[in-house]
Amino acid sequence: MWFKHRAWIPVAWGLSVINLVAVWFAAQPAEPFHATGHALLAAGFALGARHLMTRRRDDRQTEHSRHAIGPHEPLQQDVGELQSRLLELEERLDFTERMLATQRDADRLGARRPDA
Repeated sequence: MWFKHRAWIPVAWGLSVINLVAVWFAAQPAEPFHATGHALLAAGFALGARHLMTRRRDDRQTEHSRHAIGPHEPLQQDVGELQSRLLELEERLDFTERMLATQRDADRLGARRPDA
């Protein structure tokens, strides 16, 4: 995108400074609305430049973290494989516990009815 280009940051700062100077020139002949317009433009351009700087820094951090994760992809695959094996073992353990509980209940019921 063309707003991501780093050249827009100094352009926005420059326009902010120019409008800030224009506030002084507009205030000389006592034109408050004209001076206020330039002050708002200066603040807007400064906020825009600040936003572009923050977004550029975030993009660089994201790109850096993307490169840092690259060598760890095999480890992430191993972790995913281990997680799936752990889930399978948990399911088997649950099944075994249910079978033992069923057997225990059947033994208890058989021990209670000796006359049947």
